[in-house]
Amino acid sequence: MIAILTVCFAFIGGAVLTQLYIQAADGRGPVALPNHRSMHKGRVVVGGGLPLLTAALVSTAAMWPLDAASLALITTALVLSLVSFLDDINPISRRLRFSVHLGAAIACAASIPNSASVLAGTLPFWLDRAVVVLALVWYINLYNFMDGIDGIASVETAAIAGGYAIVSLLAGHLGTTFVGLALATAGAALGFLVWNWHPARIFLGDVGSIPLGLVTGWLMIDLAVRISFAAALILPLYFAADATLTILDRLRKGERIWEPHRSHFYQRAARAAGSHSLIVTGVIVGNAILVVLAVLALTRPLTAIFLAILTVAGLLIWMQTVASRTAVSQPELE
Repeated sequence: MIAILTVCFAFIGGAVLTQLYIQAADGRGPVALPNHRSMHKGRVVVGGGLPLLTAALVSTAAMWPLDAASLALITTALVLSLVSFLDDINPISRRLRFSVHLGAAIACAASIPNSASVLAGTLPFWLDRAVVVLALVWYINLYNFMDGIDGIASVETAAIAGGYAIVSLLAGHLGTTFVGLALATAGAALGFLVWNWHPARIFLGDVGSIPLGLVTGWLMIDLAVRISFAAALILPLYFAADATLTILDRLRKGERIWEPHRSHFYQRAARAAGSHSLIVTGVIVGNAILVVLAVLALTRPLTAIFLAILTVAGLLIWMQTVASRTAVSQPELE
């Protein structure tokens, strides 16, 4: 019952607080203006991560007892949120942003018990933690890279956080605060999605995508340590695959990977189809399958990973097909 109440409370909080933020910030707060790399039309309010995170954190604190580990994660996420909000208002240097992301990843890795292994004991302790830090830094940034069309980051957040909660509950881990945080984050993301679906009235901004990358990334690390390494690989697989393959392709072409672009699979498909909603609906279907496979990973991990790879490959091939076969005279900017 508390799980359902947490999701409902966070959903209502996310939807209401986001509406209030739009009303307060419209015309006065930070906005995104269309340019040659954007995927939207007109002025759109930026900073939606603030009401989303507020709803998630308040819902967690109100319904679940906070322990030291959850407080450390929440504090680190708030630091990232503050730095990212300043970056939304007045862009700061890439070096400073990277340093903050690296510090957050190190802080999270340091909170893992020394007796625990994230990579199932396959690496020495120091290398295991180094991989965790690098993976978290990459994941934080890929979350930001993938927040490029209406609704996609909200949907992914709900799927990953909700998937974590489902797997944890089915595995018998009922009372941990991280489960409460995951449920609240999923609910708040769905509430935010009410205003972020096509055509979006508000964007997450770095203040949302960066800390959400940390939170969902950390949930996957916790899942790998305590329950299932396979499930932790499966849940974020679409975002990881799209971002990683795109970055590798841009490196191959000699492009500056830190500069804004519109070459992700989902971006090219949305531009060609003239619809953000079509592509995000495909992502919803793909993520629903990944959640089911993450549950399967509790008993048949190798089979689940293999099927997850096929699922994501199919989703990317579908996007590539849409991008290749659909012709429009002008890209749809939403």
